[in-house]
Amino acid sequence: MTYGDGVVLRISSVTYGSETAQGPGAATGREFARISLELTNGSDGEIDVSSTVVTVLDSSGARLVPVYTTESGARDFAGTVGPAAITTAVYAVAAPADHSTPLTIVVDFDAVHTSAVFRGALS
Repeated sequence: MTYGDGVVLRISSVTYGSETAQGPGAATGREFARISLELTNGSDGEIDVSSTVVTVLDSSGARLVPVYTTESGARDFAGTVGPAAITTAVYAVAAPADHSTPLTIVVDFDAVHTSAVFRGALS
């Protein structure tokens, strides 16, 4: 998504994995989708991305469960992004069995820009 001030947010890649951890709270064998995001600050000012919220909804509007295990590689946007700088983040969610099912990904990265909404299959 490209904003009027030159800020660009895009999904740079989608990959899949499965949880291998065992023990309390683990869901061994559960598949997850790893969604990599890239934000390019084409504006003249800094953007504080430390409060970014990413929500992934299935085709019926139900929220997919975030996955924070080590193997998911999840890491949030953090800090501020200066003009002409690029930052990346990785969000992981329990993947639907059918990767071609349409999803809605909503990314709210600051209080200035409207939420970016991406719709479609992850495959």
